[in-house]
Amino acid sequence: MMWLGIDDTDSLDGGCTTLVFHELLDSLPCEYGQPRLTRLWPFAAQRTRGNASLSVEIYTDDEIIPWLDNYWKTKILPLRGQVSDSEHSERKQYPSDPGMVLFQEQPEEDYYWNAVRGEVTFHDGGKQWGGNGRIGAAASCAWREKNSTWEGIAWRLEERMVDNDVLAKVDQMDGTFLCRDPRTKRGLISPRGPCPVLFGIRATSLDVAKNATELLIEGSAPIIGSRVFKTNQASGDHLETTTTITVHTKETLNGGHVVINGKYLAFSESGNMNLLAQWMNEGDVFECMGLEYENMIHLEAIKIVDSKNRSRPLCDCGTRMKSMGSEQGVRCPKCKTRKSDSWVEENRQPLFPGWVQPPPDKRRHLAKILT
Repeated sequence: MMWLGIDDTDSLDGGCTTLVFHELLDSLPCEYGQPRLTRLWPFAAQRTRGNASLSVEIYTDDEIIPWLDNYWKTKILPLRGQVSDSEHSERKQYPSDPGMVLFQEQPEEDYYWNAVRGEVTFHDGGKQWGGNGRIGAAASCAWREKNSTWEGIAWRLEERMVDNDVLAKVDQMDGTFLCRDPRTKRGLISPRGPCPVLFGIRATSLDVAKNATELLIEGSAPIIGSRVFKTNQASGDHLETTTTITVHTKETLNGGHVVINGKYLAFSESGNMNLLAQWMNEGDVFECMGLEYENMIHLEAIKIVDSKNRSRPLCDCGTRMKSMGSEQGVRCPKCKTRKSDSWVEENRQPLFPGWVQPPPDKRRHLAKILT
């Protein structure tokens, strides 16, 4: 048994590493296990469009190498060098640089964790083909599936078309998730660009993913093929822990982005999470999850721990008291009564209870669904 992985065959102009891998699996002259799709660190400099890598355990030995070498040269290597600029991001786009790896033993688990939580270099050992794609390919092979979901993917022959009524039924199935935006009912399973993916339906079990995929295919445009992958999507593997923060400063930037304590960033597109960040006062305490990038924590989830309104106390005569100056207490402007207590605190109920995340269409593939 050996481990095979590939990555970095696509660009913004088209192509799709999942389809390349699907065709490779269909051509393999040996048996293989469950295909796996792994998302890696979202800020990797030369990441591909979806930042996904693929791997599978194959039931063979070194005799497969000549076959893989020929397949690489004729099918995968020609995909190198594709590049286009993004209309939606200022991030520099790099030419596709496919990589394929083959290991006799599964790479150490730490390599996966390092690759899903930061930038890594090439993994040593095994048989390797190509360029930067070898990094993601090896990281995918190293994944141990401790937190996993499933995704059924179909690739289109013609224009992208998925029946909305069928999608609504799939959305109601127990075990599917992130099928439609609950606010707008807009489908979330189909990409908008020129890639060949018709849809990708996510589920919590293999059987549900298979059933949902088959149902969607019946109500969709003709397809090249379909396959169900085991994935690390919605695992939260990219985040190590939660952090508890006290609000000292808050700034709203142009465009509506909110920065707390000069470090914690809630983007305007993050919906209720951004509204909750705007709602917070100095002294409030919140828990958060997020990734650090360029000295800022990009927030992915927040939860209010403690929030209070502070006001001057009321005098017995019913008038709001006023401060007499630093460390001097307060005085009633009407009857001149004095008190030493300068503030009265009352608990505030958060705008939204529990964990608050961006809308479904603004979350990372890796983001765990919190309640």
